[in-house]
Amino acid sequence: MVKRILKSVGIDKAIGYSSMARVIQAAGGLFTVFFIAANLSGDEQGYYYTFGSILALQIFFELGLGGIIIQYVAYEFAKLELSDNIITGDGRSLSRLASLLKLFSKWYGLVTALFFIAVYFGGRYFFSVNGDLGTNVQWEIPWLILCVTSSANLLLSPAIAFVEGIGKVKEIAKLRMCTQPLAIITTWSVLLLGGKLFASPATSSVTLIITLTFILVRFRKVLWQLFGVIVTEKISYKKEIFPYQWKIALSWISGYFIFQLFNPVLFKYSGPLIAGQMGMTMSALNGIMALTLSWTSTKVPFWSSFIARNEYRQLDESYSGTLRNSSIVCAVCLCLFWGFLVSMDYMGIMLYKRFLPLALSVLLGLTIFMNNVVNIWATYLRCHKKEPFLIQSILVGACCAASTILCGKYFGVYGVVAGYFLIVSGISVPLSYYIFKTKRKEFHG
Repeated sequence: MVKRILKSVGIDKAIGYSSMARVIQAAGGLFTVFFIAANLSGDEQGYYYTFGSILALQIFFELGLGGIIIQYVAYEFAKLELSDNIITGDGRSLSRLASLLKLFSKWYGLVTALFFIAVYFGGRYFFSVNGDLGTNVQWEIPWLILCVTSSANLLLSPAIAFVEGIGKVKEIAKLRMCTQPLAIITTWSVLLLGGKLFASPATSSVTLIITLTFILVRFRKVLWQLFGVIVTEKISYKKEIFPYQWKIALSWISGYFIFQLFNPVLFKYSGPLIAGQMGMTMSALNGIMALTLSWTSTKVPFWSSFIARNEYRQLDESYSGTLRNSSIVCAVCLCLFWGFLVSMDYMGIMLYKRFLPLALSVLLGLTIFMNNVVNIWATYLRCHKKEPFLIQSILVGACCAASTILCGKYFGVYGVVAGYFLIVSGISVPLSYYIFKTKRKEFHG
């Protein structure tokens, strides 16, 4: 009975594990809010969330390659098989697959070093110049440790994406599901023990250890096999990947200005207290977004395989179910979150003051719902190894960056949220729908 119900809303094992990880993340994040409110001051809360926004600059170094890995690996693996952790099948595809792994490993080795240097020293400068010295927030050592562990996690990310690309979506989803409880418990424990801003680097360290152990235990044999393959035919980065990657990279970079610029700007112009309110509100909403994205992210290898085999009917059936089910889940979760805020305000619970006012939370929630739909459209088209959303991403990113900086400086958090909502509803959604309808017809002839 339960299996039949889950199947009716499109939940397979991959989505089940992924969704469970998101549910744990969302539920844990809700309780984490109480731990943060009880153990961090308002200013420390601002540093806590601004740490994450600065580390999101990883987008500028990864340049969209994380998502590309899954797609390109899935395309090559369509003619191969995996049995007892040994890949067999078409020799040409095996060679091209091995060339991908070697290329991605070199890329991430360089990118990781550059990322650490940039974010650590850049972050030190930002907090030193814009932090309120009167608050006496101890952030230097936690920031160093967090940058080290985040860089190490970045170095491991291509291996995880590679494993997901060869069809092991369920295994990666299970890994994330198992990681979430340990990460949450670590955060709570450090906060309860008075570790304050050390909570983030401790959690990042736990994620690093679990991920590394998983790769070494489960897929070391596969990766070593590919590293040992003599490449007779390789994928040309210049001819095959770069023409697609630079468009994805610009789209991802634009995404930073759309989703991550709020906290640093508010930290600078309104102080760490307001930045903390924005950070806590967006943290809850991003948890909802992450949950609904499970329906889409787990479909990338399968959608790519459908396209490689010209199975467009199966592709569209999967897309329709994904759009319907993820939208329902997103709407329900948003209503629960808004109800939670109303309840806290009605009962006079002081935790309510750590979030943005209800009106702003509603506007931000509506943008989350719209962004989820746009993401599904974009993912569907990008699985064709094309990036038709480039102009849209740049336009929306530029508008959001200008709006956030100008409104943040002159109108504060109300201007930032209002500007963001108007850009998403008035520019992003209509333009995205037009691109999806026209390019979908073009790609399928």
